[in-house]
Amino acid sequence: MRTKDLLGISPPKMTADEPPSESLSLWEKLSLIWLIPLFAARVLTFLLFNRNPNLHWRQNLALAYLKMSRATFSAKTLHLQARRTPTGKAIKSYIHQRRIAYSTVTVPLTHNAPSISSFSTDLDDPRLSLKKNVPDPVLHFLTPVPLYVNRHAARSTSNRKTTLLYFHGGGYVNPLRGMGHMPFILSLYKACGAKQTVVLEYALAPEHPYPAQLMQAVATLRYLLTDMLLSPSDIVLAGDSAGGQLVGALLAHLAKPSPYAPAVREWRDGEDIFKAAVFISPWAFMQRPGDLFEADDKWDYLSRGQGGRFQDLWDPKLDDVWANLCGFSDDQDAQEEVWGRVFGRDGKRAMVEKTLVTVGTAEVLLDSCRRFGRECVGGETVVADWETDIDGEIKGKDVVTVECVGEAHVQPALDAALGYEDGVMMRVILAWLEGIAV
Repeated sequence: MRTKDLLGISPPKMTADEPPSESLSLWEKLSLIWLIPLFAARVLTFLLFNRNPNLHWRQNLALAYLKMSRATFSAKTLHLQARRTPTGKAIKSYIHQRRIAYSTVTVPLTHNAPSISSFSTDLDDPRLSLKKNVPDPVLHFLTPVPLYVNRHAARSTSNRKTTLLYFHGGGYVNPLRGMGHMPFILSLYKACGAKQTVVLEYALAPEHPYPAQLMQAVATLRYLLTDMLLSPSDIVLAGDSAGGQLVGALLAHLAKPSPYAPAVREWRDGEDIFKAAVFISPWAFMQRPGDLFEADDKWDYLSRGQGGRFQDLWDPKLDDVWANLCGFSDDQDAQEEVWGRVFGRDGKRAMVEKTLVTVGTAEVLLDSCRRFGRECVGGETVVADWETDIDGEIKGKDVVTVECVGEAHVQPALDAALGYEDGVMMRVILAWLEGIAV
């Protein structure tokens, strides 16, 4: 029997757990006539009777919108809506009327690709053909211009060296969301005192499943190091959700090169070090067949079924550390071989100077993010709420995982979409980045 929603009305037969198809049927289009009022009623009911007491009303509004969208509309409808605006178009639309210098670079994959034989030993593996069709990644360079420029401001801006390299989330299925991602990314840019921000526009699944995005991220890093002559010590890596997974995958590739992309020859292991890495609600653990996934999604817009659906569409290899960051092996020694190298627990210099992991305690991914922070990254864990002295307890820490009480998946992107600046996770990230900017 299907569970009824808060209004006692059964949800549509197609749920967000089912894969999307290419277009809506006539009936599906007509059904929007009654689904839209139902959606509005559900949002109102959530806000009146089921809101998260730990969140501001604006945060609850964003949560209600996303959560009730997935409860009301089919996966097909939501997928088509998300895909209407590709990442590149979303970025251009956002900066169109803002003072942001903007350029794009398409990075060729051809000279980076390893031989086809090194890609897989399984002649029936569909990735053999998919690998040939992975598109070249597009890098979007953003350099906001101060509204009021004086000689001192111009001089301080010209002296900046930091580049923020950002990987957006969306389960590798959805593009960047301009309303939420863009103001959030630009706030990170400002907080870490960066000279420029680089946003990777990667290929999306299911058209381009794993490991397409890893291949593109490796090519991106090689471009920044070789063509732009950037120093790793001037690069801050950051990503949310699937983008956080990609930050981890890239670091794992440097520690243990994958068969899908070449080793980064420009990286000097034991010598080079990134300025920082920021993992925002990272998608660090993949479900295996038979796993009991009991996370509570009462106050998270990302449902348990949605996470499984994203994984099915992305199609990762569960035994690859570059896909399943903290679940690729039950052998602790195998995990420590990779993550001990990344974070310098093997006696060599760490690959990252400072690391921050954030997760909301209302997230479906809470347990997996905790595991990633404790077992892979290391360092201490801090629980933060409205009353936490963030400057005193978090800012300035080299390696820390912060659990933000009551907040949902990638809460800062939701906050940024509504112009709300006082969320716990948002303040934690910005304060921590300000600490590495000095």
